[in-house]
Amino acid sequence: MTTPALLLSLTLAQSTPAADAVLEYTAPMAEEGASADPADFAFTAFTEGQTVYLGVDEANLRGSAAADGAVVQTLMLGTPVRVLKAGERAKVGEYINTWYQVAVVDAKAAPGAAPASGWVFGNTLTPFRFEADLDGDGELEVATVVMSNEFKARVRVLEPNVKPPRRVSSVDVLVASMDYGGGQGGPVEVKLVPAKQAGVMLLQLDSKPERCGDFVTSYVSYTGSNGKPGVLGKAKLALQLGGLMDPPNEHTFKVSFQPAAKRALVVRTSIEEEHGKPQKVTEREVYQWKDGVFAEAKPVAKP
Repeated sequence: MTTPALLLSLTLAQSTPAADAVLEYTAPMAEEGASADPADFAFTAFTEGQTVYLGVDEANLRGSAAADGAVVQTLMLGTPVRVLKAGERAKVGEYINTWYQVAVVDAKAAPGAAPASGWVFGNTLTPFRFEADLDGDGELEVATVVMSNEFKARVRVLEPNVKPPRRVSSVDVLVASMDYGGGQGGPVEVKLVPAKQAGVMLLQLDSKPERCGDFVTSYVSYTGSNGKPGVLGKAKLALQLGGLMDPPNEHTFKVSFQPAAKRALVVRTSIEEEHGKPQKVTEREVYQWKDGVFAEAKPVAKP
């Protein structure tokens, strides 16, 4: 099993993922009572030599590309691995994905030492791993994002100094469909929003499919430890905003933060064509931080 000390000795993930990093898991909508054809599923493919991360905790590195393959090693959430080769597309549980042969990346391994290697299923891998003090307790947490079998982005946050199995908190986040009204799932990009920008540390998830006018931006928080190190907090959906680009109609939003006051300011702009002329409406909303979420502040009644 990968220990917290070993995890921190492994090659650390970049706080900023590659500019083109994206995670996708999609399938067409099936008729009621039917299942989508496994051949129609689309998902992010990883390439030989690419370094990715375990997006689940206590993941089994197996000796063969099979769900019942012998366990070589159990890996902690966030462990970096290098892709050796891609195997066959398969169904494991409720997931359709590819088996990958990987090697565990350990920056402190003795020179010439052979890394542990084996097979993991693609739904457990992610290009997104962040290491930061998300809850302000003075300790670094590890956050990853994978796709759930319900076609949502699943954010997991791990407290490395808490013993399993209760050291991970997770929350699922909606993504915009690749096929408006006819598909499930979509792409997601993830970045870290620093506390100096938002007043609290947040994960920002953007889902903007190229083939669909829908788009969604979500912010995930991790709080609840009350500043006590070694205590598992709770991952929460702090704020979620949706828009639509369907010319000539547009519904967009812009988010800014007031970090000192822990407020989010949202400006929504709607453009809809009426009688051949575009009508533009702008609305402003204020959200106040409380208990891990941004709740919309009620306007003060005028005297």
